[in-house]
Amino acid sequence: MAVNETRLVSLPLSRIRVIMKSSPDVSCINQDALLITAKATELFVKYLASYSYRHGGGKDTNTLTYDDLSSAAQRSDTFQFLSDILPKKILASDYLKILEKEEEGVHDDNDDEEEEEEQEEEEDEDEEEEEEEEEEVQEVEEDEEESDECDEDADYEQDDNEDDEDDQ
Repeated sequence: MAVNETRLVSLPLSRIRVIMKSSPDVSCINQDALLITAKATELFVKYLASYSYRHGGGKDTNTLTYDDLSSAAQRSDTFQFLSDILPKKILASDYLKILEKEEEGVHDDNDDEEEEEEQEEEEDEDEEEEEEEEEEVQEVEEDEEESDECDEDADYEQDDNEDDEDDQ
């Protein structure tokens, strides 16, 4: 029975099994799950090819090209997840220009971010210094109040001592 079922798919089952087992979450693969995955993959590839052919320039030449697949991945919401796998072809010189512009933009952005971080750090340091100064002023004021209280206590003690001397 497995022989008849394997003829339903044209993708190599051993290769699909290897790909499925490459996931750390998969420990064993049921034969039915393998066949269903293979068939679903074939149907997906067929749908992608027919969609790309219908919506691409392949109708005129009766061919399906990489550009047709790439444009389908870029335009269709259904195939948007393939846009990284099927990028539009560009010339190497154009790609290098794009990289240079991105690097310049990245450096500018990094410089701006670094300046902002430095300003934030300076502001934080200034705030900390102000808080420390306020704390010092408060400590000094508290010390003065305590010393004033101590002086008043000393005055009372002296008055008490004088009264005691007078009584003697």
